[in-house]
Amino acid sequence: MDFLIIAYILNGFLIGLATYTDIKEKIIPHYITIIMFLLNVSVGFYYFGFDSIAALISTLILGLILGVGMGGGDIKLFATLAPIFAYSSFLYVPIPIFAIILLSFIFASIWPMKTIFIKYWKEIVPSAGYMAMIIGLITYVVDIYALPYKSIFVWGFAIISILLGRKFEIYGKLARYLGYMSPLYLLAIYAMDNSYFLTQNVLLNYAVYGLELSLLSVVIYALTGAEISIKKPISELKEGDIIRDIIIINGDNVSVNNSSLFKRIKIMFNAQIGKIEGKVINLDGEGLSNEDIDLIKDLNSKGKITDVNILKTYPFVPFVLLSYITILLLKYLNICSI
Repeated sequence: MDFLIIAYILNGFLIGLATYTDIKEKIIPHYITIIMFLLNVSVGFYYFGFDSIAALISTLILGLILGVGMGGGDIKLFATLAPIFAYSSFLYVPIPIFAIILLSFIFASIWPMKTIFIKYWKEIVPSAGYMAMIIGLITYVVDIYALPYKSIFVWGFAIISILLGRKFEIYGKLARYLGYMSPLYLLAIYAMDNSYFLTQNVLLNYAVYGLELSLLSVVIYALTGAEISIKKPISELKEGDIIRDIIIINGDNVSVNNSSLFKRIKIMFNAQIGKIEGKVINLDGEGLSNEDIDLIKDLNSKGKITDVNILKTYPFVPFVLLSYITILLLKYLNICSI
């Protein structure tokens, strides 16, 4: 009897159960992770010996490193899966676990990225057209004069341009207006050098660059603070809510900052090393605890805080289940040796 296959099936059932509770109650019950731990350590040790224990510990450490984007339940889920995938590893972390984590983040990012695109498409699409136009001109000049480092010029300009558009409104408006005129650039290139236009697939490259730059823009918008959030009265806060604001309490002084992902991580790091005085409420992953809510409500009663911005989040475990099934299908259908 192949106990490993049985373990894979039982784990699929348990992750499915965790998916249901994550959607309904936003929690992963402890009994699920305990059963998974006992099952997987037993089966993993039977097949892979102490490598399975090393896999569990290493995956737990990896999860803690990635903990800015995951909750404690998600970390324990990945760690308890590790022993039954210990047949192939890198730095003692099973390669299939790396793949499951990566796929989970990719699947989980699709919906919020779509939401960001729908919200900001009037900015993103024309700006992508403008950048595709400029990149086309850069490519034309680089090709004509055989200049080196084309990719550095191209993607360096793209990233800087998107960041400038987010930082300076006037640049963003200029980029959008020029984006509307980008079809004229295609006509101009064709008129000046129709041989180059046809042999270098300028029209196709323009369309491909436009799509790539739109996707890059969505990612940078998310990283620089365009996560979809809603204002929520203090009285409606509940355990597990993830606040986008950073609340710094230093005696009677209370500051509330609506910050981007980068700034939240920076402040969280500075708070950990003691560079910020007072208590910092800056939450990702686990969300608000009842203790945090009581403190915020107390500040609200004193007139220090009126409302906060709450990130709209989605259950993460369903994407873990989808990734888990995907990896097993790739393995057992011999599509990919993972």
